[in-house]
Amino acid sequence: MAAAAASPTREIPGAVQARGTVAVSLGDSFISGEGGRWQGNAPIKETVDTDMWGTDRARVDCSGGSCKKVPYSVYGVSYQDPDTGKFNGCHRSDVAEIKSAALGVDRQVNYACSGAVTDDVLPARAGGRWFKGEHPQTDQLRDLAQQWNVKLVQLSVSGNDLGFSSIIKSCITEYIKGAAGSYCSKKWDAKLKEQLAGEVPRKVKAAVGEIRKTMREEGYGDGDYVFALQSYPSPIPESGSYRFPQSYASIRSDRYLIGGCPFWDKDTDWARSAVVPGIAAMLRQVARDEHIGYLDLQDAFNGHGVCDKAARQPTKDNTLNNPVPARDAEWMRFLSWGLVYPQGQEEESFHPNSYGQKALGKCLSEFYSQAQGSQQPMFTCLNTPGQGEEGMHLRALG
Repeated sequence: MAAAAASPTREIPGAVQARGTVAVSLGDSFISGEGGRWQGNAPIKETVDTDMWGTDRARVDCSGGSCKKVPYSVYGVSYQDPDTGKFNGCHRSDVAEIKSAALGVDRQVNYACSGAVTDDVLPARAGGRWFKGEHPQTDQLRDLAQQWNVKLVQLSVSGNDLGFSSIIKSCITEYIKGAAGSYCSKKWDAKLKEQLAGEVPRKVKAAVGEIRKTMREEGYGDGDYVFALQSYPSPIPESGSYRFPQSYASIRSDRYLIGGCPFWDKDTDWARSAVVPGIAAMLRQVARDEHIGYLDLQDAFNGHGVCDKAARQPTKDNTLNNPVPARDAEWMRFLSWGLVYPQGQEEESFHPNSYGQKALGKCLSEFYSQAQGSQQPMFTCLNTPGQGEEGMHLRALG
């Protein structure tokens, strides 16, 4: 990271150093913990009184004479959007990356929120907006920094600015059309490249700059805490690594009905070789330009993506007490909405599940440890085949 900079408003107070220490996450659903309700993917209909072959971590409540699931046991109050009353809130899970990481601080705080874009991170003075009943995230950070000694700010943002969920939905739609479908890559490739080259990196830089400015105003030098951007893990493998073949009878194919990964091979390879790396390259360049840290996650789930032949789904013999082991499981949520096997919330689809979030937490733990004393820490996080979260490790980026 850059050398410590003096605050433009006052000297760094000794009181900051004397406070309890805290680490905080900002940004979108990939760091908020959306998808953390689940561990693995079971191709069965959702039930209110079972753990879904050991995949559903939501508590079962049968106290009122009829059973119901309690997702609040995983997401807390962040499960519901207070503005709409609908169950599509910030989805901050109990195993979110910032919560599952071992950071050696007194408190670990999650301000990230499902659906957030860069405007939701900016402070109000810079055009930031209220989102799902909460102040702009940088304003929440300011309040935290006044009471606690901030040691880590981890930021995941840009996916929603790029319309990543719309790209996913477009790819799914084209596959479900079967022989009548086209390729979503043809529709989105040029637009995505244009956004990655201009508008979106400018927005991310603005968010980074406002976070830095806010921390300086609260008496922090740039070297007093670790500040890093992170990229996104790929939700799906390359087409050659699918367990199920593509099919022009797509709505009846195993790739759709069982795997929950309804994508054409061509679109899959485009996403894996262009979309995910393109976003990662853009974020890495922003981190370089802004002199902050960077954690590359694009290959973190290799062998554990949805429908990856190196992973497997649970069976009816699995339970929460005997789940499919993390070393064998998919770490991403499959398509969990639509005509077949709707489970939980649509927004949870293609987000890290509890296994994936704990793996990312291990990445963050290692990153924070390695970042101490570094001017500009830049690492990629990888998994070890045959191991779970314990096998996550870093490799320095050149």
